[in-house]
Amino acid sequence: MSLFFVHIPKTAGTSFRQGAEKYFSSERIVYDYGANSKVTSPLAKEFLHADQPDFWQFRQALDNPAMISGHVPIKRFVSLWGAGNTLTFLREPLQRIASEYAHFVRNMDYKGSFKEFYSDPAMRNRQRRALNGVNVEAIGFIGLTERYSESLEVLNDRFSIQIPEREDNRGKARLEDQHQLDKEDVAELKRLNKRDIELYQYAAALFDSRYTMFKSNQPWAHACLVEANAEGVSGWAWWADEQDAPLEVELWVNDELTSTVRAAELRQELCHLLPPRGGYVGFHVPLKLSPLDTVQCRIAATGQRFPLSPRRIDETAA
Repeated sequence: MSLFFVHIPKTAGTSFRQGAEKYFSSERIVYDYGANSKVTSPLAKEFLHADQPDFWQFRQALDNPAMISGHVPIKRFVSLWGAGNTLTFLREPLQRIASEYAHFVRNMDYKGSFKEFYSDPAMRNRQRRALNGVNVEAIGFIGLTERYSESLEVLNDRFSIQIPEREDNRGKARLEDQHQLDKEDVAELKRLNKRDIELYQYAAALFDSRYTMFKSNQPWAHACLVEANAEGVSGWAWWADEQDAPLEVELWVNDELTSTVRAAELRQELCHLLPPRGGYVGFHVPLKLSPLDTVQCRIAATGQRFPLSPRRIDETAA
């Protein structure tokens, strides 16, 4: 098994990377931090930063790496390692931006103001852009910087590893310490980073649910209600540990169980993410639904609910 770590800047990624090096050894980790980075591995420079990049030859040239890591978008490697083996950490967006600004000033001789820094389009919604193109529910593991210890608990259990906890490359005394922000900056940052804020809030709620299941010794399922309208519902689901058996999904309408279906239909649009069962992880339930009906699914074996809150038909009907 090889892991793909999407290292979003200033989310405790260096702490995780250093811990991974201690556990796996640095020789088994491949880095892609750009053509000019001293950290980038020779094979990455040879195959990925050449005039004609060849990702498949890069994958074939690797000798059983434990992990590939870099400041790269998820789409760069997810089709080679699979969404299930992909992991990342997210951080409260405003604190992450403040931390990145401090890093630029401290280590990169940045002379601009904080407002100039966060107003740059390249610095907006950095977390959402890093994960763009892949459904959050499909990603193997999303940890939270503010809950780093708990995140490592779940991550180590999921992948049967023992990466130790570290706190490296810290601009503050502790990861949980807060940067103080002016009210005017806060208002503008919220306006400019709406997508990051929405992503973080959803990922935090998803983590809460996953951590609760973890503490209850219940398996986690990657699951998504893709569509719910007047004609029925559809979605996909699979076990995080990629068991081969299809999941049984319950459909609840207005808090009442209406049917149970197997997630065994082909979801072709997911195949580039290398889901288990060759992509046969989908379900569809034809059903007459009315405006204002609420719909929610549950994993029959565990009671895990998705989406996290019931969805109203009038919000999705065409």
